[in-house]
Amino acid sequence: MILIQLVNGLMEGMTLFLIASGLTLIFGVTRIINFAHGSLFMLGAFVTYELVPLIGPGTLWGFFAAVLLAGLAVSLLGMLFEMLALRRIYGADGLMQLIVTVALVLILRDVVRMIWGPNSLSVPMPDRLMGALQIGDSYFPLFPIAVFLAGLVVVVAMIWVIYFTRAGILLRAGTDDRGMVALCGVNERLIFTAVFAAGAFLAGLAGGLAAPYGEVNHLLDTTVIVSAFIVCVIGGLGNLYGALAGALLVGLTKAIGVMYFPRLSMVLIFLIMALILIARSMGRQGGTAR
Repeated sequence: MILIQLVNGLMEGMTLFLIASGLTLIFGVTRIINFAHGSLFMLGAFVTYELVPLIGPGTLWGFFAAVLLAGLAVSLLGMLFEMLALRRIYGADGLMQLIVTVALVLILRDVVRMIWGPNSLSVPMPDRLMGALQIGDSYFPLFPIAVFLAGLVVVVAMIWVIYFTRAGILLRAGTDDRGMVALCGVNERLIFTAVFAAGAFLAGLAGGLAAPYGEVNHLLDTTVIVSAFIVCVIGGLGNLYGALAGALLVGLTKAIGVMYFPRLSMVLIFLIMALILIARSMGRQGGTAR
């Protein structure tokens, strides 16, 4: 039983990483904490719900094609949001950024309720992923394994783009020193838009992958954004590898906590976050003392 919970925890951890990686990439370059990131995740789930019956209901390729298209659709919406709203508040104080991004949360939630209604919806799993994989005497559900492997492919692709392509070099340069990148003649606005589109794509992709494993409703954004921010705090905003480690830690902790401490699973995650923050503060104080 515990092995099955570990598999579920790995799936949830990978889904959280896809959300948190987009959140941390956007913050690393634009210095904006996007509170609407959970809404992009929610939209990815709803768009997948619409596309799966149209592309290939019950088929493996149809599901992943729908998820990919959902990610692209959410990415386009993220680009529009960045160009129409966020460009006007770069450099503004945190309160203005909070107001604009929270306003988008409320707008998207109302739009979702108008289109899909307040009731929860379900996305069917592909037929080939509804079974279980037998290893020895244990049976592991195929869908969480497939989601974890799909997320792993995205992680490898993301690392390759960031560290081995020109776009990744510009991204890392913009994260370290935006002013110097602008002085070198690079279009800073284009970088910001591309980063926001990439972050929105990752959130939409995560929403599509996770859609068959739970209920899809207009409150999905609130439930997921809290965990995503916890992952970013544990891993450090702007730290991609830290986000991966934090996401897997949160996913596994929730899976094991639900099994042994069902009423305290979220409390355990907040406790881990608090301990990490305390350890970091003690490290900074120690460094200053020396």
